[in-house]
Amino acid sequence: MEQTITLQILGRKFTFQTESAAPDAKVVAARFEDAVNKVQSQFDEKLVNIDKETILILTGLNIASEHYKLEQNYRHFFSRMTEKSAVVLNELEKAMA
Repeated sequence: MEQTITLQILGRKFTFQTESAAPDAKVVAARFEDAVNKVQSQFDEKLVNIDKETILILTGLNIASEHYKLEQNYRHFFSRMTEKSAVVLNELEKAMA
């Protein structure tokens, strides 16, 4: 069931439809807002004036970087579990023979 979610980023409201449950979509939206605020605060602390588009691009790059790292960690974990599972299966087969 589609849900309508509204979030405010950099003073602008965005409304979108999502097929996720409303609580999930709200968590995702809140995390995005937090990521935008984090990037913006880094420039506010340095008293650097930066446009909204740049903040959003930097936020997107940060999220993409985090996603990439998580994918790498997942692949490494999956590979290790596959190797360990093969060892366990091999030992079970030996024990059953």
